[in-house]
Amino acid sequence: MTDKERKRIANRKYYEKNKDRLAEKWKHDDDRKEYLKEYYKNNKEAILHRAREWNKRNKEARKLIIEREKRSRLKPFWEVKPTK
Repeated sequence: MTDKERKRIANRKYYEKNKDRLAEKWKHDDDRKEYLKEYYKNNKEAILHRAREWNKRNKEARKLIIEREKRSRLKPFWEVKPTK
């Protein structure tokens, strides 16, 4: 195992342990928001490419996500109030 892999595992464990605290901290961090905006602008193509690859590899998971979205938008007929 290389140092890079060890560091990645350690960072992942730290994040999992402290994710609530970190999320709250990052929510109000304007420098981080600016950095991420620039990052996404500069790496838009790579991010979209990774998303397309993920969608190809995980077709079933993607179908489940889409179905959940559809179900959350639709209301069952007994909740819809009829108009008079």
